[in-house]
Amino acid sequence: MNLKKNFPYVVAGYIIATGVFFCMSTLIEGALLDLESPGRYVVLAVSIIFMGAGIYSVYLVNRGKLKKSGKSVTEVRREAIEKIKDPTMLAQIARQDRNPVIQKTAEKRLKNLGR
Repeated sequence: MNLKKNFPYVVAGYIIATGVFFCMSTLIEGALLDLESPGRYVVLAVSIIFMGAGIYSVYLVNRGKLKKSGKSVTEVRREAIEKIKDPTMLAQIARQDRNPVIQKTAEKRLKNLGR
């Protein structure tokens, strides 16, 4: 299974499953939730909204409307590092950042500032 390709479906499935769980909890007496009459209807309404949201997200994925748009976080961070002028901050990023691409970008920026 290609998780990257199917991830939107996995998320939609969990949203639908959450809605089904709460829907069934309100319909089956003595289940996990012990709700009075007004609260039961609220939980049932929210569970229906969850199921609808999950189904709608599957629809959007199939239509191609949930595609990635814009720059990635790494690209935005690289652009921000190119604007930093403080060598102390750049050195800290180069040493401590978890993203190796960002570390290398900070190291290059430090070398450019040293000229």
